[in-house]
Amino acid sequence: MVGRLAPSPTGIMHWGNASTALMAWLQVRSQAGTLLLRIEDLDPQRSKPEFAEGWRRDLAWLGLEWDREVPQQSLRGASYQEALEKLQAKNLVFACQCTRRDMDEAVTAPQGPRADSYPGTCSDGRWPLGGPGARRLRYADNAVVLRRADGAWAYQLAVVVDDFDQGVSHIMRGRDLATSQAVQDFMHRELGNPQAPEVALAPLWMGADGHRLSKRHGSVGIRSSGLEAAQALGLLAQGLGLRDRPDACSPTELIDDWRARGPASLAKGEVAAANILPLQL
Repeated sequence: MVGRLAPSPTGIMHWGNASTALMAWLQVRSQAGTLLLRIEDLDPQRSKPEFAEGWRRDLAWLGLEWDREVPQQSLRGASYQEALEKLQAKNLVFACQCTRRDMDEAVTAPQGPRADSYPGTCSDGRWPLGGPGARRLRYADNAVVLRRADGAWAYQLAVVVDDFDQGVSHIMRGRDLATSQAVQDFMHRELGNPQAPEVALAPLWMGADGHRLSKRHGSVGIRSSGLEAAQALGLLAQGLGLRDRPDACSPTELIDDWRARGPASLAKGEVAAANILPLQL
């Protein structure tokens, strides 16, 4: 088994991030697998080195050690370009010069809304692949962005290429990313990987307003709580249903609990953060 911790360095680690990271760690360690750390810094405007370093510190503080750090995504452009060209050779890529306004207007046109967010305007190949604009994947009734118009690589392509190249066999991600699996499986097959990684969906931590825990609920940074790492892990374990009480613990002490309760924990779907965390929610 090869798993990965894949933080985006666009902010600090919050409780929901920590929960998913803990589950990814337990999944791999319970099977004596290999755990990678991959910094997913694709967003050139929001990704910052200080956030990446903060993630490394916070993961280490929690005791969620990794076996190897792989190159961060901002250094992997050549690999993404090679994959894009493979998809282009299969006529699975087209250039798109639609603006967000163009797409919004097409979706609300008099003939009725489309089921997806892209109206298909440029999918007839009207723009040359060597010209400006975004690059989109022809996929089912939608058109997934592979490279943005400003040249930045998109998440969907990058994670597929990285997981393939790095031999990732198991992925733990939040339930909010569930819709990514089908298109990523499709790209794995088209890029020559017959066995896409197995995906497990981690519960989302929700505020009392029914929305996913975020800054609007108060200070949600896990290091902002003032707790010791073992106390924070105890709260996470209780929230995930791995333990009945929030007793302080280490990640290693939770491995047997994961083996016994992991499937039930994954089935929770959501965690009521207000019932667990010492925050002003």
